[in-house]
Amino acid sequence: MKKNILTLWTVALLALTAFVTPSCITVGLDAVSGSTLVWNSGSNNYFNREAYTTLPGPKRLVIDGEVEKVTEVKLSKFPLRTVIAKEAVYCEEGDSIAFLGAFRYEGYALCDILSALKVDKESKEDLWPPIDLFIEVRNDSGDIAVFSWGEIYYTANMYSIVIAKRVTRVIPGKTGELWDLPTEMKLIAATDLLSVRNIPSPTHITIRSLKGNYIVNRAPEVLENDPGRLAIQTSLEDTVALITALPEDLPVITYPVLFYGNSTGYKGMREYSGIMLSRVLAPWFPANDYKTAQTGMLSIAGVDGFRAAFSVSEVVNRNDHREILLRRQGKSFSIYTACDAFADRSIKGLSEIRLTNPKEYE
Repeated sequence: MKKNILTLWTVALLALTAFVTPSCITVGLDAVSGSTLVWNSGSNNYFNREAYTTLPGPKRLVIDGEVEKVTEVKLSKFPLRTVIAKEAVYCEEGDSIAFLGAFRYEGYALCDILSALKVDKESKEDLWPPIDLFIEVRNDSGDIAVFSWGEIYYTANMYSIVIAKRVTRVIPGKTGELWDLPTEMKLIAATDLLSVRNIPSPTHITIRSLKGNYIVNRAPEVLENDPGRLAIQTSLEDTVALITALPEDLPVITYPVLFYGNSTGYKGMREYSGIMLSRVLAPWFPANDYKTAQTGMLSIAGVDGFRAAFSVSEVVNRNDHREILLRRQGKSFSIYTACDAFADRSIKGLSEIRLTNPKEYE
């Protein structure tokens, strides 16, 4: 009996010793590598090392423009979506980039907010797909950011634009650096390289469609007779360049593609090669023109009047490396939108890439 009791005490003591032996974060080591460190919070989730902070801000959003009726929506009725953003801004003083920090945001996605809205676009008679739509997001301070309908609904990353309600720092494991948290709700465009469109406390969205001198004629001979000239325009009146050949000094990128249209579905495996549209447009729409990247909208149109809206930022200010490619097929120009899940904005027979003028919509 006494022997059995001693055996039980021995087993209990060994078990207790195993539990109280120091872990790798408490032993007296000279250094702890990132591969052996066990996080007290968040375990293996590097985006969850602290509790979230709730940001104050507007509870409702007004939506107007090309809609059946002006609508006010309550933000809290939408689900919270998560995005990761490395935020940086341009500093005019010193002509430099200031890194604001890396954050995990939870917020209300624009694609959720606008999903049930009844759009009544002015261009529906000659172009029924909504690919020529874009939105302006504003706050009460007068800040504005623009987004194409395509980067909300045709994109391969549909929840990447949110109005952030909660925030958590993405804390570096070794330095433990604590970035300054935002003090109010803000618009977050997670695929922007520089955070030019992350305006605080948005309260208003206006929906618009592209305006221009479009003549819609989808007859096959229109594309067959394409003159092969691509106008780069800063307005309806101002043509700054007329491209008749692709630049030879830019690298060619090739994407293998499962081609899929929003209306017609799967069209097979294809391969698209071209040069980055952002590089071609750099002389007129450089990536460091941050104001234009924040508020600029491009009309990319074909000789047959088919067109789509693209924000300047989604063309020249990407961080996801899903580039829009400019291609040459025979004498005609076309674009391939690697950033989209659908093929609808991959336009053939290009005739213009034009910066729209906000005054046209007043």
